[in-house]
Amino acid sequence: MNKYLALLKYEAKTIVRDPINLYMCLFPVIVLAMSSFVFPMILESVDPMKGALLRFTMLLLLTLLLAFGTFFLAAMATFLLLEQKDENTLHTIAVTPFGTSGYLKFKMAYIYVMSVAGTIIVLSGTKLLAGDKYVLEGMPVFDNINIFHIVCFAIANGIFTPALGLLQGALAQNKVEGFAYIKGTGILALVPCLMILESFQGKLQYLLGIFPNFWAVRGLLSKLVPAENSANLGYLAYLLIGAVYNLALLFAAYRLFLKKSQY
Repeated sequence: MNKYLALLKYEAKTIVRDPINLYMCLFPVIVLAMSSFVFPMILESVDPMKGALLRFTMLLLLTLLLAFGTFFLAAMATFLLLEQKDENTLHTIAVTPFGTSGYLKFKMAYIYVMSVAGTIIVLSGTKLLAGDKYVLEGMPVFDNINIFHIVCFAIANGIFTPALGLLQGALAQNKVEGFAYIKGTGILALVPCLMILESFQGKLQYLLGIFPNFWAVRGLLSKLVPAENSANLGYLAYLLIGAVYNLALLFAAYRLFLKKSQY
């Protein structure tokens, strides 16, 4: 246990000494501030008589809230991995008792825990601080979910964070390439926003299922804003598919990173 605590202390120092990593680590707090104060101001600026516009705006803001959190911690994981690539410290780690494989598992484990904790903080904090501001048809949408729904979503959706971090870290050779990959894959964060369009309702929503971040976001959104449609799955079914998909991606990215990191 002591060796893991020592390694965690080393990782914390690595994160703190880089302002970019520190910013990404604190991003859940920034998202919570936006969802609790900025987003409600945007909703209040919409004429409540324009029901369709209000619904569209709220769905868009909720989707962004659910989708973006994992990408910033994934970016932090990518930069941490690439920093070690640049400094050749992975070669040193390979001869330690941890080994490269063990070290990667440890790093991805704490990144995953950070992602899950950040998601729980953001969603439960938004529900507590501004849940009454997200109202459709006279009903606060956050009344439709409880801590069980939030935790289940965080557990399933959080798997995407280390998977994306490992994938970007494997494909990029240095931080410059890593930054380019991060900007490129950032478009994935916007993909779930397409599900609020009429074109992607019903069975057509599953066209977006090729994107791993679709499933969990779709699941929680279906709880927040229920819609009667025979093509929709149950909440836990969406999460289960998303979790399995992301686990497969995580395993593939892990193997790819190990292969690319061999000297």
